[in-house]
Amino acid sequence: MKRWLWLAAAAVIVIAAGVTLVALPRGQEWTSSSPEAVAEFQAGIDAQMKLYEDDARRHFRRALELDPDFVMANLFTIDGYRHDGDEAKVEALREKMLSADLSALTPRERFFVERARARNEKRTEDAERLLDEYVARYPNDPYILHQKALRAWGRGDLDEAERLNYRLVEISPNWVIAYNQLGYINMMKGRFTEAEEYFKSYRFIAPDQANPHDSLGELFITLGRYAEARETLEKAVEIKPDFWAAYSHLVLLGAFGDDPELVDSAIERATALGAPEPLLSSMACLEDYAALRKAEAWETILKQAESSCVTGLGDGFAIATTHLAACKIGDWKTAEAIEAKAAEFVKKSSDGDDMRKAEPFMGALLHMEGIRLALQGDRGAAVEKLREADQHLTYMEAGSAIYKLINRAILAEVLLADGQDSEAAALMTEVRAVNPVLAADFEAGGHETLGLEKS
Repeated sequence: MKRWLWLAAAAVIVIAAGVTLVALPRGQEWTSSSPEAVAEFQAGIDAQMKLYEDDARRHFRRALELDPDFVMANLFTIDGYRHDGDEAKVEALREKMLSADLSALTPRERFFVERARARNEKRTEDAERLLDEYVARYPNDPYILHQKALRAWGRGDLDEAERLNYRLVEISPNWVIAYNQLGYINMMKGRFTEAEEYFKSYRFIAPDQANPHDSLGELFITLGRYAEARETLEKAVEIKPDFWAAYSHLVLLGAFGDDPELVDSAIERATALGAPEPLLSSMACLEDYAALRKAEAWETILKQAESSCVTGLGDGFAIATTHLAACKIGDWKTAEAIEAKAAEFVKKSSDGDDMRKAEPFMGALLHMEGIRLALQGDRGAAVEKLREADQHLTYMEAGSAIYKLINRAILAEVLLADGQDSEAAALMTEVRAVNPVLAADFEAGGHETLGLEKS
C-alpha cells in the first residue's frame, strides 16, 4: 500500500502492538487523567502502525471523548475529521490545540504540538528546526527518528531515509514500519531482492497484520510474479477484510495480469464490505479503461472523455488511455488539453513540504507529451520526453512501477521505429529483467502500441 503519504500527513507516532521498544524520554508516555483514554489512544497508535486507518480514527475519537483535555488525542483526531471533510470540527480542534497548556506534557508531546503549531502558522523553518533539535537531544527516540525518516523521504533523499530506517531497526528491532519503509526504498532504487528480504522480514515479525502481505504483493506485481502476488494479496484481505488497499492491488493485478474475473471479484467483495466510494470508483475506472485499451476502442474512449474517470484528473490510467486514444486518432486538441490539465496538477502538487508528490505526475505528463510527439512524427523529441519521463517515474509501488515499465517499453518502440535497434534491445533487456511477463507481452505484440512505421 502506498502508505507513505498517509503516514506523513497524519504526523504518525507509531509503536508495535505487544512489543517493548526503546523510547526516550522515559516516564509517562501520554498525558491524560483517564487511563481508559490512554488505552484508546494507544490502540489508535497500534492501528496506525498496522495502517488500519479507519480503526485508528475511531480510537483517537474515543480517547478524546473519554478525556476532552487529552492534548495528543485532540491533535491526532484533527486528521480524522479532515479526512471526513468536517471542516467545522477540524477548526474547533485546531483552535483547542493552539491554545492548549503544554507545561504538563512530556518533551515528546510538546514537540508534536509545537511542530503542529508551527506548520499551522506556515512557520516551516521553525517546524524543521524543532525536529532537528529534538533528534539531537533524544537520538534514540524511535518516534522522532521515524518523523525524520519521513521528512527525508518527502525530500527525495532516499539515502538519508534509508540510513534513518536502518537506525530505527537497530534501536527498535520490532519497529515494524521501518522494515516496510526499507522495502519500498529498495524498490525505488531497483534493488528488488533486498526489497523482498525486507518485506518478508516485516511479514515474519507481523504475520497477523495485513500490510506486510499487501506490500509484498505490490513487489510481486512489479516483478510479474502474478500468482504469488494474488496469493499474498488474498492473505491480506483474509486477515483484514476491510484493508482496502489490497483490493485495489487485486484489481491492478487482474487488469494487467489479464484476469478479468479477479477484477470483478475484488470489486464485488470490496463493495459488499462497504469500501469508500472513491476507491470503488477508481477500481471501476481501471477495469473499464483497461478493457477498452486492450480492445483498442479509441473512438469509444474519446466519447467518454468527459466521464468522471477522466475529468478533474480523477483516475490516472483513464486519463493516460484517453490521451493515447486522442493521439491515435489524431485529435491533437484533446491530447494537448489533457496535457495542459496535467501540467496544472503538477504545479499544484509541487506546493508543500513533500516535493516527491509531484514526481509521478511530472512523469505522466512527460510520457503523454512523448507519445503525442512520436505520433506527430517528431521521434527525436519523443525519445527525449520519454527518457525524461523515465527519470520521474519510479518503482515506488505497483501502479507507478507498471507505468514506468510501460513508458520504457514504448520508448523502446520509438527507438526501434527510429532505427536505433541496439538501444531499443538494451532497454527491453532492462524491462525484461524487472518484469518478464510485461516484456513478453510487448514483444509478442511486435512493439506496436503506437503503431509507428520504421524510418
